[in-house]
Amino acid sequence: MQFYNLISRDLKLAFYSNTNFLFAASFLILILILIPFVFGTNISEFSILFTGFIWISIALSILLTLDRVFTSDYEDGNLDTIILTQQPLELIVCCKFISHWIANCIPIIMVIPIAGLLFEVNMQDILNIIINVFAGSPGMVFIGAAISALTLGSKRADIYKTIIIIPLYIPFIIFGANQESGLVLLGLSLIAFIFSLFTSTYSLRLYAE
Repeated sequence: MQFYNLISRDLKLAFYSNTNFLFAASFLILILILIPFVFGTNISEFSILFTGFIWISIALSILLTLDRVFTSDYEDGNLDTIILTQQPLELIVCCKFISHWIANCIPIIMVIPIAGLLFEVNMQDILNIIINVFAGSPGMVFIGAAISALTLGSKRADIYKTIIIIPLYIPFIIFGANQESGLVLLGLSLIAFIFSLFTSTYSLRLYAE
């Protein structure tokens, strides 16, 4: 039951914060609105550009909301309370992963079919894009959360997080642009999960000590 309570708590905080669920989807919408002004209305191979913009919006959404993973709880003292509940740190970290993914990636996934139809992307391409996002976006969240935990308490955490995370997102964006790379993205996400779970729990144990 504690598992669901932790996820529900983070989702409520995400919903009532300034960067709520609409914040994530707004990146994709704003980028797509600007497309005609940059490329014109006659765009060949638009599905490739469309896919790239989706992955860029996911990366921006995760990067700009990383403070909600551990930093906000650290600053207001709630992280101590969460750790003192005697729940396994692995459980706490997984709850953070899930809630952050739901808050930042699900809104974008919901917008993809509508935006794709408006820009005349065929249904098969839209389906492939959604599958890729489901497979790859968790890995991006895992990486962001792990680096957020590593830089917890640092005075220049925002700068360090950006410098470290952006290069690690490049493989996801490269393979995400290929609509047949779902299995590769899933593999990258699994590797990111193992790395991030170990890194995040280790960082929290150091903090608890």
